[in-house]
Amino acid sequence: MKQVLKKWMGQGAIGRLSGLRLQLKSIPYRLGNDVECPICGTSYKAFMPFRYRKNAYCPTCKSLERHRYIYLTLRDRLGFYETPRKKVLHFAPDICLIPTIKNNPFIEYVTADYMTSFTSSITVKPDYVMSIDDIQFPNNTFDVLIAIGILVMVPDDSKAMREVLRVLKPNGYAVFHDPINLNLPKSFSDASLTKEEKQKLYHGHDQRWYYGADYADRLRAQGFEVEDDIYAQRIDNKRYGISPNEKVYIARKKV
Repeated sequence: MKQVLKKWMGQGAIGRLSGLRLQLKSIPYRLGNDVECPICGTSYKAFMPFRYRKNAYCPTCKSLERHRYIYLTLRDRLGFYETPRKKVLHFAPDICLIPTIKNNPFIEYVTADYMTSFTSSITVKPDYVMSIDDIQFPNNTFDVLIAIGILVMVPDDSKAMREVLRVLKPNGYAVFHDPINLNLPKSFSDASLTKEEKQKLYHGHDQRWYYGADYADRLRAQGFEVEDDIYAQRIDNKRYGISPNEKVYIARKKV
């Protein structure tokens, strides 16, 4: 039925109708000021639910908990949006973060993704189609690389980490965020897992890696210096709809 509607009305009209439906559903959540999205500045009674999570989704800029935390980390902890000028490579850029980076005068912004089809409500067509485990740029090209939910989908994540390290300039850093179960001592990948087994591990998401408490050590093993992250415990995480246990991994390239 959806395909028939797309053919009859056109993709643009379908997108506008979906957006209108989202805004109508968001009305009850907008009647309050208990939470705030730091990316777009909109306040709500609560964020909208997303999949199995309550208080998660901002209907204005389409951010989730991880995006809001990464934005605050970039802005307030790393001074990402300030001088000096920096060259940035962003893999699978989420639509909520794109304007904050692309419109910044201190950032030369390049995007990449391995997908060949794109959903306009989530991301946009990138500048380059490439995989993070085969980055088509010379050594020492970027000051910053952002990879949100990317390593978890790569067959050989160690190779991807080495590629990121290669294209970063000395003293450059990568911002990594992936789903992690800190109660799991050791990360693993198992292609033989059934759909039911994946559901138990991570709500059925079709990922290749199941990361545990050794995530930072896996990055260190490839040559990164990785900072411990307790920033979520210092901010008003309740106001921003962010778990105090949220973590972003800042991996720096040694000089």
